[in-house]
Amino acid sequence: MSNLAKFIAAVSAATMTATFALPAIAQPLRDTDLDAPTTVTLQSQPASDDSTDAMPGNPDAELPDKVASSIPDDATIVSENHAVTSDGKLKDIETGKTVTDPELVGTKTEQPDPLAKTDGESFIPVEASEVKDAVKASGDSESSASSTKPIALDNNEYGAYWGTYNGTQAFFEGSGKLFVQSAKGVVDVSAWQKNINWQSAKNDGVEGAIVRIGYGWGNGLDTEAARNISTLKKLGIPFGVYLYSYAYDATTAAKEGANVVNLLRKLGVTPSDMTFPVYYDLERWSWTGHVPPTDPDVYDAIANAWYEKLQAAGYNNLSIYSYTSYLKTALNSSNIWSKTRWVASYGSRSGFSFSTNDRAWQYTSSGTVNGITGNVDLNAFGYARAIVEQGAANSVYRLYNPNSGLHHYTTVYNEALTLATIGWRYEGVSFLASDSGSPVYRLYNPNDGNHLFTMQNGERLILASQGWKDEGVAWYVDAKAANPVYRLYNPNSGEHVYTTNADEYEQVGQAGWQQEGVAWRTNG
Repeated sequence: MSNLAKFIAAVSAATMTATFALPAIAQPLRDTDLDAPTTVTLQSQPASDDSTDAMPGNPDAELPDKVASSIPDDATIVSENHAVTSDGKLKDIETGKTVTDPELVGTKTEQPDPLAKTDGESFIPVEASEVKDAVKASGDSESSASSTKPIALDNNEYGAYWGTYNGTQAFFEGSGKLFVQSAKGVVDVSAWQKNINWQSAKNDGVEGAIVRIGYGWGNGLDTEAARNISTLKKLGIPFGVYLYSYAYDATTAAKEGANVVNLLRKLGVTPSDMTFPVYYDLERWSWTGHVPPTDPDVYDAIANAWYEKLQAAGYNNLSIYSYTSYLKTALNSSNIWSKTRWVASYGSRSGFSFSTNDRAWQYTSSGTVNGITGNVDLNAFGYARAIVEQGAANSVYRLYNPNSGLHHYTTVYNEALTLATIGWRYEGVSFLASDSGSPVYRLYNPNDGNHLFTMQNGERLILASQGWKDEGVAWYVDAKAANPVYRLYNPNSGEHVYTTNADEYEQVGQAGWQQEGVAWRTNG
């Protein structure tokens, strides 16, 4: 095994509990990249466009034969069979009768499982007026309204698709516009997917999972969450979690935030265990005796209160999930949008203007994956812009792990890119090495995850005798170079930091780090 492979395996096990294949060296986009996308089982699932026999915005959900005249145009269709009126009542679409089943609508004190209305499948709510128009259009056409007609992808003829960009796996909108590069195929799951065989799913191309941890407050864990998370950790499949919200003000949002913290702690899930965020699922809900908010200002307070509870507990990788139409109405605020990094949209494009570089798109609710019973949501998680810019030859990249607090340095672009993909923060090119000259050795401490870089062969041999892994020559430096690279040591963490910035050297030294002088010199 190469030093690079050993390093990726080590940091994955020690700090991110995830393993990834290294992407190829970045290459410019070619026309053939658009016509011949990389094919893997999970990613080859279609992102279908709307069919005349399908619900608007939900190409795999059946259009009803009719919509009861008693259901107002401004009602919200929330499943194949149900609508929610402005006063919060759940109605049968075809009969217009009020639904009272507590399994579907809950009670005044108990929230229902939000997926019960759809038998565990995701559904993007849509206005009743749009469904009525679709029913009329379907009746005027020769097509039958009794079944859906999802359209499979064929070289981007109909929808979003997987391909390659900058030498990495990527996901594109139907128009060919890049959505994300360094992309991962991710599923989101709940108890409705039952007992998942995660090894089969991983073998079938699943590269990550978002697990429902629960919904609302006082409802306990999703019944499959503990097993799902335990198995994902064991198999090294990156994961995050989500909580479906029933909050109607800041107070109830704070309860939901505290609920997430308690559930995560119950499972023993620390911030460093999760590669993906903790998501706050904000959708238009239905709950007997309660009405969801419609004012973006109210949702601002809800989001802020939930974030405060998670952040106070040390969970800082947070995001909001919703669907595009809700983001453009009840969630239409700069605060909410800035926090939103995952959206649901089942057409040929995401339809949302992300403010963040890292983003995710739930592009279908009807994927099929080995090891998972029935349909499952498929998502593309990645980055719109390259997360590590390829520097000049001999660039030494610097990265920071927000979970462990460690820095790392490497001249290998793919190593820097892989670390950034699994959550390390890219901090730019620290300095330039040389093609030849005096060697700088790299050693790794398997006990605390620290790396050390040194020109001193004696120091190298002593550390190797104490259990550090000697990883050979990291790079070379020119003995005649003029610009100093300073070395600092943190006696608390055992970490060394290297910098060409004299101000940083002084400030970090004043913060308690030991200033160890010039480690070597560089020409740039």
